[in-house]
Order: sequence, then C-alpha cells, then structure tokens
Amino acid sequence: MAGFRTIGTTLTKKAPVGGSGLDLLIAHLTSIGEIGLENEEIDVTDLDSADDFKEYIAGTRDAGDVSVSGNIVTDDAVATLYGLADSRTIEAWEVKYPSGAKWNFNAFVKSFKDGEKTPDGVATFSMSLRVSGKPTFTPAPAPAASSSNNSNTPE
Repeated sequence: MAGFRTIGTTLTKKAPVGGSGLDLLIAHLTSIGEIGLENEEIDVTDLDSADDFKEYIAGTRDAGDVSVSGNIVTDDAVATLYGLADSRTIEAWEVKYPSGAKWNFNAFVKSFKDGEKTPDGVATFSMSLRVSGKPTFTPAPAPAASSSNNSNTPE
C-alpha cells in the first residue's frame, strides 16, 4: 500500500484530568500541520577538529508548533478558540487518525487569527499550538485475529 487517506483526522482539546469539563472537538478543519521533534545542535568544533570540519552533538529537543486551519461555521467557534488563545493555558491535545493512531501533547494556543475576508471567500481561521514537553505517538491497535477454523479436521 502506498499510504492512507487522512480525511477524518481529528483534533481534540482534552478535558482536564480530574477536573470538570468535556473534550472539545475542533471541527471543520482543513489542515493540521506537522507534529514531531527537532534536535537542537551544539557546536563542539575546536582547534583539533579534523580537516577543518565543524563538529556537532545533539542538544535539547523541541516539538515546535502545530499549525491548524479550518472553516468557521459559528460565531461560538470563534469565541471559543479566541478564548483558548487569550487564556494562555497549557492544555492536553490529541490528533487522531482514522486508523486509530494518535498523537498526544500538551500545548497552549500561541496564535489565533480570524481569516481574510474576500467577496467570494468562506470564513476561515488559523491557529498555532505551541507544544510544551514531549509529544507521544500511539500506533493504531492491531486488527483482531480471525477466529475462523481453517483445519481439515471434522468437528
């Protein structure tokens, strides 16, 4: 197989553990950006470095930002997303693929912008989630084994 479709991928702000509130599904998304990590680099070049080449070692890791964009369907959605950005609170987030695989990470809404308005356009938004700490990836659960009887022995 060459790959799989991503339509049906979801972004959810998870409810606080042990607190009140519900998960908040961010609906009508058109794009969820890259998730992962980048290693900082530390220059360890010195006067003994071979052949005048710079040398590096890996430093701290940074999960960066996750860019998100979507269509605005209600004014309430704008108010909710703007409120998350205004709160500057680190929240638990989950990106879930149709296969069941998922990314979980903590982040605050670094930016929220109501999109450009044009005569023939649709109302849109963009936001950026600044990941704080280590994101985790969980593969999709393995399919259940078939329980069919393939033996040639009579029952």
